[in-house]
Amino acid sequence: MISSLEVALAVEGYAAEHKLMAVEFLEELIVRRELAFNFARFTPNYDQLECLPDWALKTLAKHAADRRDFVYTEEQFLQAQTHDALWNACQQELRLRGKIHGYYRMYWGKKIIEWSATHADALRTMIKCHDIYALDGRDPNTYTGILWCFGLHDRPWQERSVFGMIRFMSLDGMKRKTDVDSYLRDIAHMLRTGQDVAPGPSLLCS
Repeated sequence: MISSLEVALAVEGYAAEHKLMAVEFLEELIVRRELAFNFARFTPNYDQLECLPDWALKTLAKHAADRRDFVYTEEQFLQAQTHDALWNACQQELRLRGKIHGYYRMYWGKKIIEWSATHADALRTMIKCHDIYALDGRDPNTYTGILWCFGLHDRPWQERSVFGMIRFMSLDGMKRKTDVDSYLRDIAHMLRTGQDVAPGPSLLCS
């Protein structure tokens, strides 16, 4: 076990020595991590949709019966058996590495919401996937990150089917902001060879 303070100080020193930018890493390590730990510490139902902000609960309830273009079972999600090659690769990364690149994990979670019969089913599937495969499966960061997909610590966005005013993420958006083809090649290489030699996707813009 390593103290997050020890990690932060080491990263800050290394970044200064090598003239690197550590702001984003430190923001996730300190701000996001502390937010997650405080949320789990002071929220009795930290693993339930009921702990979402009022606006998120209302918009999800309004769109609970919306038609889904695709609906997958929990087992299909677990086995990475959807129509979306990028989502399948994200799930395979979780199975192989025990984690998903942060930005890709957001896409992973959003699509589970979009392709589940109910919002409650989506939550159960995300938790189940982390319980089985994730290195941080029962960590406060996991529950907070999952519930972020449903609107926790976020704001209302443009209203749409299934999501209501919850933030939506699309495949086209992922292609604009990240090197999807490189990511797919990385995961395919791991599946084919069992060797993890790639650092993950290259984020092209914020």
